[in-house]
Amino acid sequence: MNAMRRTVCLLACLSATAAAQAAETYLCVAEMTTGFNYDANKKAWRSADFRSEKKFAISRSKTKAYAWEAKEVGDARPAATCDKDFNEAGNLFCTGVFDLRFNRRQLRFLYAYPIGYWSDGAGAREGENTPAMAIGRCREL
Repeated sequence: MNAMRRTVCLLACLSATAAAQAAETYLCVAEMTTGFNYDANKKAWRSADFRSEKKFAISRSKTKAYAWEAKEVGDARPAATCDKDFNEAGNLFCTGVFDLRFNRRQLRFLYAYPIGYWSDGAGAREGENTPAMAIGRCREL
């Protein structure tokens, strides 16, 4: 009976350790993307739907200054960093070139690229950047 109790305890500890270590990196893929683009002929901004090609990885930060970081697939530099770890609800908040909200329980994210429209000018031509928002899902790696 004692051996059985130890085995159950050992399995529970291993499961807890594996679960804690399983969530070190997430691969996220956009499912829908919407935003605004500039029509140079009409000299006006319009709402637009974009191809959902955005892919990025959320992983533990390699620097001690941040808890997590998000990198676009193929880019070695973080485009967004997360000051704090996941909160009690499983949410992670990251900021940078884009803003990111991610829930590890639902494995869903909201991505916002707020550059363009209000920030164009001073060296950038009108419409060079297109503000966009995407939603999608992630999976653990």
